Amino acid sequence: MKKILVFLCLSVFEFSYGQEVKDSTALDSLTYSYKKTRLVPRFGASIQKGYSLECGVFLNTFYTRFPSHSGMGFLPFASQGFFASSEFVIKDFDNFIIGPKIGWEASIIAETHGGFYGVEFINYTDFNNYSPALMLKFGMPMKWLNVGYGYTMFFEESLKDMIGKHRLIISYTINRKSERRYKEIRKIWNNRIESKEQKL
Repeated sequence: MKKILVFLCLSVFEFSYGQEVKDSTALDSLTYSYKKTRLVPRFGASIQKGYSLECGVFLNTFYTRFPSHSGMGFLPFASQGFFASSEFVIKDFDNFIIGPKIGWEASIIAETHGGFYGVEFINYTDFNNYSPALMLKFGMPMKWLNVGYGYTMFFEESLKDMIGKHRLIISYTINRKSERRYKEIRKIWNNRIESKEQKL
């Protein structure tokens, strides 16, 4: 329980720049930012004793802003939210397990740090046995694609040996509108930097 509490405390991010600025007069301001919450598709895959595929929906909040230092060549971003999905575990064709789940995950690349974190509750079943479990995960964020390690703690171990405790995980979120907005703001930022360099 102590490990879970420490993990959750370290995984809490505050997204303090909450407004979307649309006025072009704000382009010279370091407060130019974008934040939007959308319900979007989310997919995943993992490798453990077998392998699994996952699909569901993600209440995704995406945030980006101009960096605070003019020399930055990229825009910081944060993507976080709650999701509901189902995991389909296949060890072999005779052992099929489904795992409905709910969870939360966040990925962030800031100016000085970054990471991918998440926690999810899964109710694994082969329709004869049930193995509810809690999985903690962390890894490397790549905006919409996250790659990391997951550790699963089983509350009932009847399916534990078929699933495994350790896994390599990949999650992918489709959020095209926020991606377009991110590219627009990045283009504005790059133009701003180029304009400053030309003046020098």
